Amino acid sequence: MPPTLIRVWLAVVFLASGTIYGWSRPTTLVPLACAAAPAALALMLRGPVRVAGVAALAFVLGAGNAALRAHDRGPLEVMAHDVPRCTVTGRVLEEAGGLGTLVAIRRLLCPGRREVSDAGTVFFDGAVGHAGSGIRAQGWLLPLTDDGFGRARRNLGADASFHSVELDVLTPPGGAFAVAASIRQGLHTATAALQARRAALLHGLTIGETSGLDPATVETFRRAGLSHLLAVSGTNVAIVLGAVALVARRLPLAPRIALGAICLGLFVVTVGPDPSVLRAAVMGAIGLAAIAWGRRAEPLHALGLAILLLLGLRPGLVFSAGLHLSAAATAGIVLWSAPLAARLSWLPRVAAVPLAATLAAQAAVMPVLLATFGEVSLIAPAANLLAVPVVAPATVGGLVAACSAIIHGGFGGALARPLEPLAGWVLWVADTGAAVPWAAVSVPRPFGLVAAVPVLLQAARTLMTWGDRTRRAALAMSRVPNMPDYHWVLHDVSGKDLGPTQPCPSRGEAEDFMGREWAALLEEGAHSATLVGDGKKLYTMGLTAE
Repeated sequence: MPPTLIRVWLAVVFLASGTIYGWSRPTTLVPLACAAAPAALALMLRGPVRVAGVAALAFVLGAGNAALRAHDRGPLEVMAHDVPRCTVTGRVLEEAGGLGTLVAIRRLLCPGRREVSDAGTVFFDGAVGHAGSGIRAQGWLLPLTDDGFGRARRNLGADASFHSVELDVLTPPGGAFAVAASIRQGLHTATAALQARRAALLHGLTIGETSGLDPATVETFRRAGLSHLLAVSGTNVAIVLGAVALVARRLPLAPRIALGAICLGLFVVTVGPDPSVLRAAVMGAIGLAAIAWGRRAEPLHALGLAILLLLGLRPGLVFSAGLHLSAAATAGIVLWSAPLAARLSWLPRVAAVPLAATLAAQAAVMPVLLATFGEVSLIAPAANLLAVPVVAPATVGGLVAACSAIIHGGFGGALARPLEPLAGWVLWVADTGAAVPWAAVSVPRPFGLVAAVPVLLQAARTLMTWGDRTRRAALAMSRVPNMPDYHWVLHDVSGKDLGPTQPCPSRGEAEDFMGREWAALLEEGAHSATLVGDGKKLYTMGLTAE
């Protein structure tokens, strides 16, 4: 496994461990901060010492960041213990499902107390508004409880909860949040004439809004293993970026990158900052940055960097089951979908590829599902194979219809009408799958730890051969007719061939590639490289830093 990949994922594991440790032991901040200096110095060294330094520094930063947040008692937390009646104005940060809605308080006024500005964050019960919406409310400021519900709210950054007696939700006055609100309203306008259940499902597929779905339908999707379709995830982000890339394919690189970044940011604002959306958005941003720099974004590196960034900015996400499921599914698809698709070569490719991705994701998330919910869907692979192909056209079509409805409601409605059969198909798959008696089975939650052992062992086994698999894929590409024929052949310290690098269309681009990547190739075990072009060895160069 490449050393860079080892360092990235060690940093992820230790940052998460340090965050949990710092949240539970906030008084350990000082000794942990003292340990940061030697850990930082270790980063300047090579080999295992540097790996250990990265791991130690990640643990220190995670613990310190979490300790600061866990120990700080803001004015809201202090005042909540007096249970005062207050008037608040603020802005919705995110909807957190059953936990309620997280709101940033801009002004807090309680009788007999001075007004407080930028007081902190509170949780309102239920869904009171989309991200960016303004809030004006009167009610009671209450302390967070010490049970699991209260801890979950606290982990997401809340200082207190608020029981509203009077509540006004204000539309965002302008900017990206106002555009997002218009898109959401446009989607409702476009789907107003559709059958209610199908329209509600289109809202879920497109922007993750499930308020229109009845509890029975939500339960049906859960039993069928399709509940991830009701929450916007990396799949939706990939669909949006793919559609943008297709539309803008004839534009120069810089405008394509800028358009992709704008659409990505607007999509996140529209659907809300759920953990899975944030993970996918950060990975998408890393991919766009890599394209802008002329580099290739390795998916496992991008996933690790995305988790590091999210946990650094919001340590409470380390407790988020949504982030756990999203990261596990992504890792499973990256690691196992290609080998599984190769084993399913007896199937048509149009069926083998999505089935392999579904099986890989289901295998990876199974331990998390068992440990969190104590249930796993057995019908999920078949249900996903049937339902997922229509998700992309439904998502893109829903967004196009929503944007069109902003201009003219009738035009948006006409574009939404062809999407109704797609939603009906997904509902039929969910209803049929959930009706199977053995669709889902319940098991004790500790079995999640048991299931994690083979999954982790298989992941480690796959990662051990990751570099070899990448080189074999590059070699296969180089043998395809009409492919560019300038590439480097890597050698280890003994002169043994390690395989070719990616092919390039010209000698200059091949030399530019080596100028960017020589240090990474050196870390992966390459000692020298030979440039090959037109079937001839042009020259050999060393890669050592000395």
